[in-house]
Amino acid sequence: MGFLSRLMGRERRAAPPQAVAASDPYLMQFLGFGRGTTGFASPEQALSSLGVASRCTTLIAESLAALPLVVYRRMDDGGREEARDHPLSSVLNVAANDRMPAFNLRELLVRDVLLGGNGYAKAAFDGRGRITALDYLPARMVGVEQLRTGRLRYRLSDPVRGTVILTEDETAHLRYASRDGIFGVSPLAWANGAVGLALAQSALATTQAERGFVPEVAFETDAAFNDDDVGNAAFVRIKRQLTDRLTSMRENVAPLLLEAGLKAKPLAQSGREAQFHEARMAGLEDIARIYGVPLSVVGLGNHASYGSLKEESQALVRDCLRPMAARIEAQLNLSLLSSEGRRQYRIEHDLSDLLRGDLQSRLEAYRTGIDASVLAPEECRIWEGLSSQPAPGHTIRVPLNAKHGAEAPQAPPGA
Repeated sequence: MGFLSRLMGRERRAAPPQAVAASDPYLMQFLGFGRGTTGFASPEQALSSLGVASRCTTLIAESLAALPLVVYRRMDDGGREEARDHPLSSVLNVAANDRMPAFNLRELLVRDVLLGGNGYAKAAFDGRGRITALDYLPARMVGVEQLRTGRLRYRLSDPVRGTVILTEDETAHLRYASRDGIFGVSPLAWANGAVGLALAQSALATTQAERGFVPEVAFETDAAFNDDDVGNAAFVRIKRQLTDRLTSMRENVAPLLLEAGLKAKPLAQSGREAQFHEARMAGLEDIARIYGVPLSVVGLGNHASYGSLKEESQALVRDCLRPMAARIEAQLNLSLLSSEGRRQYRIEHDLSDLLRGDLQSRLEAYRTGIDASVLAPEECRIWEGLSSQPAPGHTIRVPLNAKHGAEAPQAPPGA
């Protein structure tokens, strides 16, 4: 590293230190923190045991990956236009690199952010310093280190290439909410107590299913078993027969024939099963709330009407997808655009597809916008996937009382 680099305090690709960085994503799990009876163990366990967590993660990741991620060019009049000629436009919407579609890369990054709090991608540049590709970096293989200059350096533990050091300028680091501004914390980790309780309830339900839902029961009798060999043998025989019979009830349900005046008495308190079901449903609802996903979207609402479903669909966009999209946009603008580029361009999701509604509602909204001089008919055609002008030989009929569009026929003088 030369004198200028030392003077500027720029980071270098030094060999990785032997010590593990404090921000290593699996350091806390390695030390055993966060584990216990109701403690959160790992994102993988949450996904495999809690269907709601898996559905919320898939819903958010696929919804955001399917949206257009548009590169806009700022105009002198304060407006903006889509910069389709910008190299990032193709990288973010068509192909992230020669091996991975843009949809797959963006879905993986959002999944990593939702499960581990951090998502990483490596940028590839051309000779002019423009980003031409983004390569996915598995979050479990990346460690983050902060240099004395305040800048970040990333350590990739690649099973093929070994340890690779990446600088901040060539790494896109997406984060969820952070405690230190450097390393993101996932939604599951922020609410690890609620997740741990839901996992414990799921484990208890799994245990009951493995037992075949055979109830815990005791048998009582007024008869006394003698202490002699005959009495003890009778007691052991009856106990063995009852144990074998209850064990086999998982596969072969049959009535119990009791002898010696035995009476069956369940050990569970009255209504405990119903209370457990209600508590488990409340735990699953907490998981949906952690992600900000409305209950009906993940199939937990029991009293949803058409009106409430429509409102919850709008709430999904407003309270869940939009904040997550803004989080991703802010980091992509910072990581993929230079300071000069941010003055000219902006990367932003197009959420209009999620708020389009039915065709009748859209046409009514277009008509209102055109009459209010906010929209142009050509723009509305483009949003509907049509060309701005009709094909040759086709005409658009314009009502005589229309305020905009083609001029209405003028009445002859003196009419």
